[in-house]
Amino acid sequence: MARQVQIQSYTARAFAELGKEKRLQEYSNIIFQLLGLVIDFISAEGETLRLSRGVHFNPYCVMLRKTPSGSRACAECDVANARKAALLRESICYSCYAGLTEIIYPLFDAHGTYIGSMTAGQFHLGERPLLTRKEVFELARRNGLSGHTLWNHYRKSVSLTAAQKDGLTGYLKIIGQHLTGIRDNLIFMDKIDMPDKIREVKHYLDGHYAEPLKLADMARRFSISPDYLTHMFRKEMNIAFHRYLVLRRLTEAEKMLSGTELSIREIAFHCGFGSISQFNRFFKSEKNCTPGMYRSKNWKCRSKD
Repeated sequence: MARQVQIQSYTARAFAELGKEKRLQEYSNIIFQLLGLVIDFISAEGETLRLSRGVHFNPYCVMLRKTPSGSRACAECDVANARKAALLRESICYSCYAGLTEIIYPLFDAHGTYIGSMTAGQFHLGERPLLTRKEVFELARRNGLSGHTLWNHYRKSVSLTAAQKDGLTGYLKIIGQHLTGIRDNLIFMDKIDMPDKIREVKHYLDGHYAEPLKLADMARRFSISPDYLTHMFRKEMNIAFHRYLVLRRLTEAEKMLSGTELSIREIAFHCGFGSISQFNRFFKSEKNCTPGMYRSKNWKCRSKD
């Protein structure tokens, strides 16, 4: 599970890096200018990079995707064919439920794990559309759309020759290799930096233990997925993240119980516990006595000294 979330984290960060690249946006615009098509990356979880920024989508697809049934059918079609491409481990060119063609090029990391697909579409392959006017009108009726408008958008969709389709597939491969390279570099750098990063997490916990710290917030602060932070913290520190935080708070609480006259309630909140009952529960679990018993015993010992 931790590895799966780690993979998702690296891919998301690779998304961010690619999204910053002006050249990639320019390449995408050139493809649109040359062929009138949209290219994109879809992660294994279905997240899209949205290279076109949503401005170049085929009007035919836009009309259908705006309807609940059309949106659902498109999503199911995308997922099913992405899975197929991943299983085959090769690009596929398929016809969607709405009669247009799309290309999916699956991407894999160095371990052979599927991380997502480059996509391009939607177009007619050849000069003759797959659907007839009657079929498009029926599709429009089922989705509550204007048959004339939908048919007009459908027949005006871009048409590619077989050679253009092959060239587009090659382009997807190149962009996919670029994405995979960025992602692999992130993994390499994180493997080098992770011990130092975990020490930074520990240092932060030591200095901010009194604050209402949450693992998810710490993960965001240090650019690590929550599950991966949990895994690496235990590996590097030989103790679970939450247990370390509780023990750090209890260590401070012990000092205050024996060295100050603050009330137990004040000490509990000062050390970062959410409630007096939570403080009492953790303290008794770790010290085999209540905070009050600990204070009483400690003060008696000090009196004898």
